[in-house]
Amino acid sequence: MSRMQDIMTDKVGIFRRGDLLQEAVTELQELLLRSRRIGIATRRAGSNPELVSAYRVQKMLKLALCVAWGALQRTESRGAHYREDHPRRDDAGWLRRTLACWPDPAGTLPRLDYEALDVSRMELPPGWRGYGARDAIAHPATAARAAEVAAIRAAGAQADRFTIQNALMPWEDLLPAPFRGRNARLGETS
Repeated sequence: MSRMQDIMTDKVGIFRRGDLLQEAVTELQELLLRSRRIGIATRRAGSNPELVSAYRVQKMLKLALCVAWGALQRTESRGAHYREDHPRRDDAGWLRRTLACWPDPAGTLPRLDYEALDVSRMELPPGWRGYGARDAIAHPATAARAAEVAAIRAAGAQADRFTIQNALMPWEDLLPAPFRGRNARLGETS
């Protein structure tokens, strides 16, 4: 487990490079194969921490491989993760969720699929947030959604934040009734 931690810290951190990500994936695959031959020495009845660790290590390695393999495939910089070999944020190509699964239990890499995000349902469409460089490829629907958001805010200029929020992104009906209460901010009286 300590080797996996070192790999993830040294090669799959905040600042990333394709060559280091590839090394991480290769090393994690080797560790996953080795983990399938783990033996335990403790044979006594009752609680066995060694058995628990042996059981968890493959799951932890698979999760590490999901992160490292997904990061290697994502050829852009986004949020807190910066690819030195791909410094530009690419909303047109990568504004989507990475979904990983393990259809083959004997496999050493997850299958990756991607789920597109619907920009028209975002309260705050993707765009520059005031940090880092403005080096990005915009999503084709960003400008239209930004205009919609500005129009909704202008039309509801006198409305409370809950009304504006609901106009921007209706979601309350998706919650079970007991969880539909209003949240409060510090210092807010209404």
